[in-house]
Amino acid sequence: MKAVLLSARDGSISVGEIPPPAVQWGTVLIRNSYSLISAGTERATLETGASSLVGKARQRPDQVRQVLNTARQLGIVETYRMVQDRLDRPMTLGYSCAGEVIAVGEGVDDITPGMRVAAGGAGYASHAEIVAVPRNLVVPVPEGVEDRWAAFATVGAIALHGIHQADAVPGSRVAVIGLGLVGQLTLRLLRAYGYDTVGVDQDAAAVDAARAGGFVAHVRTAEDLTGTIARHWGGARADAVLVTAATSSTDPVELAGCLARDRATVVVVGDVKVAPSRSSYYHKELSVRYSRSYGPGRYDPRFEEAGQEYPEGYAPWTERRNLAEVLRLVPKLDLEGLDPRVFAVEDAAEAYRVLNAERPRRRVALLLRYPGTADLTEPPRRQDEPTTWSPPAAEARIAAIGAGNFATKMLFPHLRRERGVSFSWVASARGLTAVQQSRRWGFRSVAESAVHGLASGDADCVMVLSRHDSHGHYAAEVLRRGTALYCEKPLGLTEQELDEVAAAWSRSGAPALVGFNRRFAPAVRDLRATLPEGAPLQVVYRVFAGRLPADHWYFDQRQGGRLLGEVCHFIDTANFLVPGRPVSVTATGVDSGDPTSAQSVTLQIAYADSSTASIVYGGLTPPGAPKEFIEVACDGVAARIEDFASLTVWKGGKTSASVYRGGPKGHAEEMRALTRLLRGEQVAEADFPLALWSSLVTCRTAAALATSGPVATDPVTPALAEALGCTPGASVAGHDCGREASPRPAPVGRGTSGV
Repeated sequence: MKAVLLSARDGSISVGEIPPPAVQWGTVLIRNSYSLISAGTERATLETGASSLVGKARQRPDQVRQVLNTARQLGIVETYRMVQDRLDRPMTLGYSCAGEVIAVGEGVDDITPGMRVAAGGAGYASHAEIVAVPRNLVVPVPEGVEDRWAAFATVGAIALHGIHQADAVPGSRVAVIGLGLVGQLTLRLLRAYGYDTVGVDQDAAAVDAARAGGFVAHVRTAEDLTGTIARHWGGARADAVLVTAATSSTDPVELAGCLARDRATVVVVGDVKVAPSRSSYYHKELSVRYSRSYGPGRYDPRFEEAGQEYPEGYAPWTERRNLAEVLRLVPKLDLEGLDPRVFAVEDAAEAYRVLNAERPRRRVALLLRYPGTADLTEPPRRQDEPTTWSPPAAEARIAAIGAGNFATKMLFPHLRRERGVSFSWVASARGLTAVQQSRRWGFRSVAESAVHGLASGDADCVMVLSRHDSHGHYAAEVLRRGTALYCEKPLGLTEQELDEVAAAWSRSGAPALVGFNRRFAPAVRDLRATLPEGAPLQVVYRVFAGRLPADHWYFDQRQGGRLLGEVCHFIDTANFLVPGRPVSVTATGVDSGDPTSAQSVTLQIAYADSSTASIVYGGLTPPGAPKEFIEVACDGVAARIEDFASLTVWKGGKTSASVYRGGPKGHAEEMRALTRLLRGEQVAEADFPLALWSSLVTCRTAAALATSGPVATDPVTPALAEALGCTPGASVAGHDCGREASPRPAPVGRGTSGV
């Protein structure tokens, strides 16, 4: 499909072919007919892209701070590479569109295929033939409203929310400062509701456009502007002033103070500098309110992505209701009077040249039109019978589902250095990421979707690198097709998912590796080698993980939280060190008993050989603290790993210390192990049943948060129990599961303890 792309490096516009986005839970797939170019927002984005690195830094000091923080953590060289990679990534533009629904994801029950809808949201409702938009950012288009006018809904919602923030009753006097697209729509909405309006802009062409629409409007430089407007209102001042301008000047907000009556409200809608003189605002006791985009719900992933509704009594006018209200009012808004210029999507570059034209040749409204022929190709049918795996005769072809920051920073660079592998296809949820990473890493093709890629058969190993809630499904599907699997942690979020993965693995005979990289870390490997065989261990693992913001995607209920998504790492490392099988786990959430929202967790695992592992995961710690300490004690040996940079061992009256430059956490060694597995070799650390154990214990840890005592860790689902050598539902005391005190190093074989 065609999509409008912006080069973050030089600000150039192109129309590229990218795969359509995937329909996911809670999303609506829309075939666009029109999308609206937001003049102010998109012009600013283009100007930032076209500026030099210094210019970009001046315009986005927040991103400069992020870069500096990254440099402190990863070093200058790695940070430079990350910045260059980001500049090479094309960006989508646009956030207001309309078209026809062609598919809906699970959880969407009020939108159906075939409906005409309007949609909003940067990164979702973009300038592309097909877009995937969360349900709470999609509304039906009423009968009689054309798609080209419905495409104005999102920008109109920005204007409408500003009006709501003014809290002025119909009939009130309202001044609008800034008559770009948002300002023109604000005037039209105010008129539809019965307000008495006046518009102001420094651009005479914008003022003329407002006057052509039947509004009273004045140029900012007009003589005695304040007096002229007051005389229009019979000597009165504005009950409310909406500032819809975009400028670094303080003048619009200063002017608002002059136009406002005593105790009026000034609403800041546009991107302006708010630094008025104290006197004008103090003496009138003015109220200043900010208007946040389309309305309540904006920037809240729980509302926009997870589909959670707000209580109507507290937030009656959400961004979704604002979208619907704009569409209801379209017949009263005279949008045709804005005289929008329409461009075919193929001519988007010309549209943006018009957008950046010098005044007075700029147009208030620009639309992109789509042919309406883009569609999804029919996914190939899945093979009825699973196939079995055999090592590739030549080069191992590796494909990827997902290619985000972690994969491109920690996995692909190491994998590309390995001999005997090549990158086959890559797929991503939105398509654009796959296109960019395909070029960067040399993937031979970009799959339209993961389903299309898997059906192609063009891979000996598929890496599952997508969001956590998709891991279990994709991992099982890869193995069912007789393809080797690398799945980034977590392997699954539920025991049912783990059972399906275990069943597929047992049946296919394919190698499988989970991204528990710490067991591959040189310090952990050396620690395990120094421990005596058969001795019960006391393991203490302390993690200062640091606080995550409340809106981090980890806290999306569908993604499982930090426990299922990150603490599984440390559970696996403890399981790797201890030879006995885990039999029970106890857990306490320091800040929450909900595994999805808990940031700090303390847990203890008991093992069949009397070993114990205590894991203290601090998710509320400040930045700068050393992250991970591992201490192990047993008969005659004590050892400590500090952030994987050093290992100290006390044994036999002697102290030995090893230093590991850079504190490697095992990512390079893990990718080397993957290539060895694909050649049919055995790798001690690549123990897939152990990964299943660790994943199962993590699920039971989540359950243990809700109890006051230990929770047994024996498997109860049949395929998982079989893969672990257990009887389903075996009691903790029964000891009829496998993995009893294996010798060190643990031998790895397809039929025993690994892949």
